[in-house]
Amino acid sequence: MSNVYGLPEDALIKIRERDTECVYCHKEMTIPKNGDDRRNWATIEHMNDQPPFNDPTTVAICCGSCNSSRGVKKLLIWFESPYCKQRNISLVTVAGPVKKYITEYEM
Repeated sequence: MSNVYGLPEDALIKIRERDTECVYCHKEMTIPKNGDDRRNWATIEHMNDQPPFNDPTTVAICCGSCNSSRGVKKLLIWFESPYCKQRNISLVTVAGPVKKYITEYEM
């Protein structure tokens, strides 16, 4: 059975187990989403900016701040933003699934 993201539930569980901190800035996130501070909520991140969005290899978990800042920008372009520069977010510092995605889809 799939969820609102179109992912099989077992794939989403594996992604949540893998991504225990933000895949970009590495901060701890609030799970489940609660409270008013959405910046720290664990959110589903579609690393690809166009369909299909239900491919587990293109999905990660990141904090609400990073998800909101990135929007639909390509990752390598987003890494050049003031937001990423202030937080030392780059191809070198992001988590493995993001590096793999960039290598396979954006380079």
